Amino acid sequence: MKIIKPGIILLIICAIAGALLGFVNSVTVDPIAQQEGDKKSAAMEAVLPGAEFGDDSVVTLDEPINGGQFSDPNFDLSDANITEYAVSDDGLAVSVSTDGYGGKVNMMVGIDTEGVITGVSVVSMSETPGLGANCQTEWIDQYAGKIAPLNVVKTGDANESQIDAITSATITSKAVTRGVNTVYYAFEEGLLEGGAAE
Repeated sequence: MKIIKPGIILLIICAIAGALLGFVNSVTVDPIAQQEGDKKSAAMEAVLPGAEFGDDSVVTLDEPINGGQFSDPNFDLSDANITEYAVSDDGLAVSVSTDGYGGKVNMMVGIDTEGVITGVSVVSMSETPGLGANCQTEWIDQYAGKIAPLNVVKTGDANESQIDAITSATITSKAVTRGVNTVYYAFEEGLLEGGAAE
């Protein structure tokens, strides 16, 4: 009898805790989804300014496009995965992720109908504050207007096919660049609707 009473109390506590967690989840799931949607829309606008995306413009891939299928002389792209993209008359806004120093770097890459990178926005990451996290500063602007494939340099004097690395954060710089290069190759090989091969 001494064992049964604590067991019943524990069961009641677990049932109440489970019910509370279920209630909190039901209350927060829609606002979280709305916030994620707003963040994605803002990233699409940032990488392809002025583009109009219709309600049916987003293509979610059944299987991610993995960068490992592309040959890049500067990078192994096998950690890069394209999961979805949005199509507009001006180009594509592509969701891609790579492995950074602190974990996944999830970004949106804009590419116009001619294959020119129109912008990059880091949507989420867990890079080191003050170092790799600087990928969310104006550093990211240097991708706009360039044609991939791009290479990362530490000289501070990048040319049209190069990206200046973030100071003391070359791993993050290369992670973002791998994502951009993967989007470019997928576009060039016609793996994205509106890509060059179509």
